Amino acid sequence: MSYLVSRRKAFTLVELLVVIAIIGILVALLLPAIQAAREAARRTECNNKIKQIGLALQNYHDTYKILPPGGLANVNTTTAIGNCLGWTVLVLPFLEMQALHDQVNFRANTGNGYDAAASVIETVMVTAYICPSSVRAKQFENGSATIYTTHYYGIMGPKGTNAATGGTYGWDNSQTGHGGFATGGVLLRRDSMGFRDVLDGTSNTFIVGESSFSRTLDGLDNWSYRKWIRGCNTNTAGVTKNILDGINVTRYNGSNNFNDVSFGSEHPGGCLFVRCDASVTFVSQNVDLAVYKATASRDGGESEVVK
Repeated sequence: MSYLVSRRKAFTLVELLVVIAIIGILVALLLPAIQAAREAARRTECNNKIKQIGLALQNYHDTYKILPPGGLANVNTTTAIGNCLGWTVLVLPFLEMQALHDQVNFRANTGNGYDAAASVIETVMVTAYICPSSVRAKQFENGSATIYTTHYYGIMGPKGTNAATGGTYGWDNSQTGHGGFATGGVLLRRDSMGFRDVLDGTSNTFIVGESSFSRTLDGLDNWSYRKWIRGCNTNTAGVTKNILDGINVTRYNGSNNFNDVSFGSEHPGGCLFVRCDASVTFVSQNVDLAVYKATASRDGGESEVVK
C-alpha cells in the first residue's frame, strides 16, 4: 500500500525579503501618522496648561483687583515686596500650589541678588509651566542642570511702530542692554495693570505666550532659558518678553537681545497664546506682524487683531 506524504514548503529567501520590505513600508507609512497624533496630544495638553495660566491670572485679579507685575525688581527694604521675583511665583496659589508659594519670603532683603528668598523652590519643576513638546525643561543659566525653567512668558507689549495709528508703541529704553522693556502690554516690569487698563478689550489682548525653542541660532541647545522664579534686574526680564519680531524668528544671540527673543514653540507652524479673557489661540508663524503686535498691546487703538 502506498501513501502520499504532503510536505509544506518553507518560505524562500526571496519571499522572506519581500515580506520584510512590505512590513518596512507599512511602518514607514504609519510612523508619521503616529508622530502627528502624539504631537496633537501634546499640543492639546499645552493648550490646557496655558488656559489654566490665563484663569489663574484672572483669579489673581479677582482677588487683588489688579494683575501681578510681570517681574519684580529688587527692593532693598524689609517693608516692601521685592526679591526679583516673577509673576510665575505670585500666581502659584491660583494654580493650586499654595504650599510652594508659602515657602517664599517675599519681604526678605536680598541686596542685589536674584530672587534669593525664593531659591528654595527653584529646583522644583512646576509642570504647569512646561510645554510637553519641548525638550528643554531645565534652565541653562551658569550651566546648571538642576534648576527648572518656564515655557510660558508674560507679554510686556509690542515694540516699534503702531501701523494702525502711525505712532510708536510704549518702550522704556532707559536700560537697552537686552532690548529695553516694552510698556504697552499687560504684564510689565515692576508695574501692575488692571483689566480696566486694557482699553482694547480683554478678548483682543494677549497676556501670556509660549516660548519653548530647543535650539539657538547657531543650532546649539537654547541657553536663553532662566529659572522659572526669576523676575527683573537692571536690564533683563526673566519671565516676560517684548514682541519685536514674528513667531519662531529671533533666538537668543548670547549677548544683547534677551528681552526680544521671539515667542515660538516646537509645535509645527506657530505657538499658543492666552488672552486676558483666558481664551486660547494658536497663532501661525506667518501671522501679519502688525496684527500680531496689535494683539499684544492693551490700549493701542488698533482695529484688527489676531482672531
